Amino acid sequence: MSGRSRGRRSSRAKSRGKGRGRGRVRAAPAPAPAAAPEPSRSRGPGEDLPEAQLQVHVPARPAEEAAAEAGGAGGAGGAGPGGRMDTLETVQLKLETMNAQADRAYLRLSRKFGQLRLHHLERRNLLIQSIPGFWGRAFQNHPQLSSFLNSQDREALGYLNSLEVEELGLARLGYKIKFYFGRNPYFQNKVLIKEYGCGPSGQVVSRSTPIQWLPGHDLQSLSQGSPDNSRSFFGWFSNHSSIESDKIVEIINEELWPNPLQYYLMSEGARAEKGKEGRPGPARPDPEAPKPGAPESI
Repeated sequence: MSGRSRGRRSSRAKSRGKGRGRGRVRAAPAPAPAAAPEPSRSRGPGEDLPEAQLQVHVPARPAEEAAAEAGGAGGAGGAGPGGRMDTLETVQLKLETMNAQADRAYLRLSRKFGQLRLHHLERRNLLIQSIPGFWGRAFQNHPQLSSFLNSQDREALGYLNSLEVEELGLARLGYKIKFYFGRNPYFQNKVLIKEYGCGPSGQVVSRSTPIQWLPGHDLQSLSQGSPDNSRSFFGWFSNHSSIESDKIVEIINEELWPNPLQYYLMSEGARAEKGKEGRPGPARPDPEAPKPGAPESI
């Protein structure tokens, strides 16, 4: 073999060797096979779950709840009345906490909306004062309240210029009703106040301003012995018995004070219809009952 041919073969072998070397350097290592997931198996009572699974599947609980449940589930003694009582006390404490939070939220809302309502109430009061006899007419037009007024009450209420209902405390522990009167021939007071609240033992109590009657115009004395005395506005104002079933203060607080305009504008026909709604109607005869004298069907 000539030297020229041997040279060509050796150069081709060297180039192939270099190519193989470069191929081995550039090739990326084969990825390691993924580890097969460990088959799930049931764990015994003494085995714990991994920490990652505990964080995902087991939510944190308050210490007192966990302690109460642990005491209630620990053996036969935990299932007895003592364990259940401990758990019940824990739940009750949580309810009391939530109730306290709700009370605080209610007080905050009452304070906020009370300030918002105050502007509109003051403006309404100014507009009403420009309408002569507004409150007296609203009292007389109310279907149920008018039944508590005698003729002298109606005349005196014609001088009523303004009415205010003030809630005592943010929790509505009582009411203060203020009647503002103009100059009148019956009494000297410019304002009469009747207040309802809770006594020391929790019972409902009331107090009112003493009325300074002018000579010969004491409406309470003039109505003594009259059958209308029990249906007297000023008799109600000075009376502090039967507070629990005080119908007049209920009507003023819940109906007249929130919307007096509807009663001022109420017509006589509407008053009659409203009055019927507040009174039980006559019993309707049974259509299937036989008429007197008619033979009964067998």
